[in-house]
Amino acid sequence: MRFLGRRQLIVAGIIGSIAAWFASTRATARTFGDIGELREAVMAAARAAPGVTKVVADPDNPAQFISTIGEDTVTSDVTNLFGYLSAYPDENADEAIARFVRSMAEGLSKAISDDIIVPVVRTRDYVEDAARRGQELLQEPIGADLVTVYMADRPDSMTPIGVRDLPGRALEDVRKTALANLRKSLPKLVEDDGLGFGMLYYVDDNPMLSPSLLLLDEFWQSIAARFPGDVLIALPRKDQLFLFEDDPKHAAGARRLIELTIEENFNLLTPQLYARRGGRIVAVPDR
Repeated sequence: MRFLGRRQLIVAGIIGSIAAWFASTRATARTFGDIGELREAVMAAARAAPGVTKVVADPDNPAQFISTIGEDTVTSDVTNLFGYLSAYPDENADEAIARFVRSMAEGLSKAISDDIIVPVVRTRDYVEDAARRGQELLQEPIGADLVTVYMADRPDSMTPIGVRDLPGRALEDVRKTALANLRKSLPKLVEDDGLGFGMLYYVDDNPMLSPSLLLLDEFWQSIAARFPGDVLIALPRKDQLFLFEDDPKHAAGARRLIELTIEENFNLLTPQLYARRGGRIVAVPDR
């Protein structure tokens, strides 16, 4: 899933808004006053999409709508799309909506080839929420409350893989395949020291894989000169990986960074601060 990758990092201080760090590269006059207005626009685009036979708004949730695609019923939520367009007001809204509609059908695909299996960092809450909805995800623990969820990385969607989607496939084999695919992202790794006391790392053309970098020994080896010892890890968004030296002074700044990101309420992953100590991922308790 690559559409969040078009960005240019702008150096800014910690007191600045995190959204101000990113400048988009296109302009459009189309904006949406609220999430309901955006939902109507997305629903209109969905009705015109091939194979979609019915689209209705969810009366209980202004961000959701239900579509019938072939024999399948799909519930879609435009919350992240609204946050994305709000964070990047010059983004081409029509293209973003078209990608969203394409992703609805992509998520129904049953074909999962080895070349699209990737490891994605999520929290235990994500897995438990999926279980409540009847989805048993292919996943395994990382440390603290972080888990690796294996997903199918298609052009316009990142879809969790269920246990029943790869029958007879050993988890060890899936892990090996996913990590091999993730390693292909290392040449596209971008570093930015705009914070002044830490580093932001992201995968240039597929930023949703950025937090997954912490799963690779090769990543830690590549940054050993910058971070020779233990590190603090902030994962406020699904497309960001922040690292800091493991000391209380930097912990305070990292927590402030997380707070600012949570306030923006876009593409959030976790408010927890973590550390990598002795090669293990652990939670850093509030002081």
